[in-house]
Amino acid sequence: MTIMYEHDPGKFLERVEPLLLAKEAENNLPLGILDRLKNSQGKEACHLISFQENGKPAFMSMRTPPHLWIIPSIDHWEPDHIVTFVRYLLKEGHEVPGVLGERKAVEFFIREWKRLTGQEAELQMEQGIFRLDQLKMIRRQRGHLIEADASHQFLVEKWLEQYGKETGEAHVGGRAKELAESLIEDQRLHLWIVDGEAVSMASRARTTKNGATINAVFTPDQYKRNGYASQAVWHLTDRLLKSGYSFCSLYTDLANSTSNSIYKKIGYERIGDSIVYNFTK
Repeated sequence: MTIMYEHDPGKFLERVEPLLLAKEAENNLPLGILDRLKNSQGKEACHLISFQENGKPAFMSMRTPPHLWIIPSIDHWEPDHIVTFVRYLLKEGHEVPGVLGERKAVEFFIREWKRLTGQEAELQMEQGIFRLDQLKMIRRQRGHLIEADASHQFLVEKWLEQYGKETGEAHVGGRAKELAESLIEDQRLHLWIVDGEAVSMASRARTTKNGATINAVFTPDQYKRNGYASQAVWHLTDRLLKSGYSFCSLYTDLANSTSNSIYKKIGYERIGDSIVYNFTK
């Protein structure tokens, strides 16, 4: 087994893409990030590590500081891969604030890391990964979906801050202004409008070879329990499928039974789990 540390995201993606595409929807995060890095022309820091066996990729992980290490969903990962990876990180002195990804592999990583370092890990979130290939019809409600524009900047900032608090993703709230500008400029943020008023939002996040991921689904408290999020996600999914994507994917907080049931009614099916751990200092 050969361990390779790569500086070029384009070369790294070319090497590990066959490994990740075997479970494309489950691996939308590493695939989407690598595609972004490939086009960022070295503007974003990253650590890219792959294991080669018999000339083929067998395992990979990556990190874009200050975020966590990502462990992908792989058909046949071996415990030896994780053990070797943990030892490599320690030997090379890499910072390891935490890890996220496929449940069993992450939990094995956590146990091995604790065994070698004594460091405890704290569970941050258990997420379900959902995929939709064909929409189910739902009852149409009043309203329509629009792309957010510059006139919505302040509203989107405020909603992203609230979204970050609700989901426990502090980095979202801290970058609300920057994120709002980027999402609006890239025409990725969509709003559900009822009687001229924005009542819910949803965003197209990463894209992969055949799929698109939806995130930042949020409805303010005063508009909750009216089905607005369902409408926003249904119509955004419909647009993405009609634009040429074969499937759409999204993450849910498994502790939130309401959102999980909403997505199932639309046609999303749970295909995997992603678990997030932070190491305590």
